[in-house]
Amino acid sequence: MTKKLNINRRDFMNGFAMSLTAGTALSPFELFAMNHQTSNELLYPPELIGMRGNHPGSFEVAHALARNGARWAEPSNQTDHDYDLVVVGGGISGLSAAYLYRQRHGRNSNILILDNHDDFGGHAKRNEFTVDGKQLICYGGSQSIAEPGSWSAVGKKLLKDVAIETDRFYDYFDRDYFKNRKLRRGLYFSRDQYGKDYVSDNILGTEIEDNEQEIIDIINAYPIAETSKAALFKLLSATENYLLGMGSQEDKINLLRRTSYSDFLRKYANIQEEVVQ
Repeated sequence: MTKKLNINRRDFMNGFAMSLTAGTALSPFELFAMNHQTSNELLYPPELIGMRGNHPGSFEVAHALARNGARWAEPSNQTDHDYDLVVVGGGISGLSAAYLYRQRHGRNSNILILDNHDDFGGHAKRNEFTVDGKQLICYGGSQSIAEPGSWSAVGKKLLKDVAIETDRFYDYFDRDYFKNRKLRRGLYFSRDQYGKDYVSDNILGTEIEDNEQEIIDIINAYPIAETSKAALFKLLSATENYLLGMGSQEDKINLLRRTSYSDFLRKYANIQEEVVQ
């Protein structure tokens, strides 16, 4: 395991700024140019298709910094304006911070929002389509705002200020889509890994006490070894404290923070590798 690198925000931003000239990553303008069909067209990210996520040009600097320990010299001269506020990250939180700052300090506030992607919104990107002359907007990342009813008064006011009407969710979102089509979550076992293609009900998170025999029957049909079936049922039904006697509560929390779930199953729950995988 490689040593954890000490990376601060300044290191990252210096790397991002220098990459625009050093060629270690693509600038937003270079990304725009790559997608142009003609010199007169402008790139409009919501019109791009495909699973874009962290597209080329958005991750090279971070990888160079975190994986290779790259460092960049700071510019000797300031080449940009002075800003009242600089926000790193153009997701919902960053955009909200800029909006609230401008509300408090006035519309003439000079704010710079930096992001490593070619569009704002973080993982709440959007896709837009034109069908029969009508513009359709679809989410290209986050599906919906999570539980706005539980938001603080400040958060709720922000939604209202930017004209987000949460009640319209109930008109547009078919909450019975899966139920009406008898669709549910499942587990897939591939032929390459388990000898045959097999799809089963997803029992993870199910209350064993109320459905014990049904759960046993489902697990017994899995194309895995008998010892793995027994281990899986034990894992799902056990109330054992795997960290009993392992120091203080703080020690346990620190252990869990540096241990992945798969490693926890291997080292502390003694679960077979087939179940972990």
